[in-house]
Amino acid sequence: MIFEFYLSWHTMSIPPELILGRLSDRLDARRPLMVAAALLSGLAYFGYRYANGLPAFLLLTALGINGYLYLNAVGGVLIGRMVGSVGRGGTTYAGYRVWGSVGYIVVTLFLGWLLSHRSGPHPGLSREALGVVFTYGPLLFVAIALSALFVPDRSSAPAPGTRAQQLGPLPLNLRRFLLAYFLYQFALYGASSYLSLYLKSLHAQPYQITSVFAAGVICEVLVMTRVGRFSDLYGRRPALAIAFLLMPLRLLAYIPATGWLWVLAVQTLHGLNFGIMGAIAIVFINDTATDHNRGAAQARLAAAGGLATAISPMLCGWIAQRFSIGWMFAVMAVVGAAGAVVFLTQVQESHPTPQTWTTRAPAFLHPLLRLLTAPP
Repeated sequence: MIFEFYLSWHTMSIPPELILGRLSDRLDARRPLMVAAALLSGLAYFGYRYANGLPAFLLLTALGINGYLYLNAVGGVLIGRMVGSVGRGGTTYAGYRVWGSVGYIVVTLFLGWLLSHRSGPHPGLSREALGVVFTYGPLLFVAIALSALFVPDRSSAPAPGTRAQQLGPLPLNLRRFLLAYFLYQFALYGASSYLSLYLKSLHAQPYQITSVFAAGVICEVLVMTRVGRFSDLYGRRPALAIAFLLMPLRLLAYIPATGWLWVLAVQTLHGLNFGIMGAIAIVFINDTATDHNRGAAQARLAAAGGLATAISPMLCGWIAQRFSIGWMFAVMAVVGAAGAVVFLTQVQESHPTPQTWTTRAPAFLHPLLRLLTAPP
């Protein structure tokens, strides 16, 4: 039943994301949709306190995740419109996105500490202990709604063919990137869905589990402060290639873990995964879009990620139950490697004028660096 729940609420989030993205392009306005999405998410997560049974949780989670995903996607749209010219968005978007990671660190560590100090037969795990999260946590979405009233949301002058730009077919390079991105998200977040259970099987305490995730986000903050400028100078492809190549190795490194500290050490590689992919994938899409179809383009990226995370937990759960969590990590590493192959061999650079960097390295590294820069 839990796997059906995972599939249903993620799948229900995909069509609304595409609709909201296209609607924002048609209205040429994002601010009203941001306010509505934030309030919707806040009310949905507050409703968790009063939900009983799978249908209620399914409905509330679908509503909450739709608002959350739209807020994530619209950030890339706003940055793309503010930056304007193609090729300069890496530094700007990474500088914006890093604050989301900082907020994640603060909230995660605070909740881990809070839940570890709750009393009761199952401290930190009972519905009573979690109730405080869904009482005060939704207030963050109220703050987001208020902040959204003041975000820069300039209108752009109408251009000929706007409707065709919004509804036209995706460029081949973008379709290939979305396929690689789908496989990447499928592998990483399918496996990550069971990382907490894996830690519990290693006898980790609640504060240790949250510390593992916080460590990964600290590393992603450090990476984000540098990767945006790197991608503006040398292109999006080299940075994204590093994320694609390291992710399967990260999944394999979880398998021999003997305790939570081992998992924490591996989790630091999240800095080179989400620290790169979470920012530069958005910039890659912005490079290929215009002010008139950027909302729809970012919504397609969100839909590809949403579809991946809708399906993969079911497959990962089946593998973990039928074989073991170790085998699940191994199979997802193979899926991630397939995504890396698609990206490295099929996807072209989106930056129009990247600087050459391969000549600065030793000669024996030139073939590898050329592969990171362009398909063979």
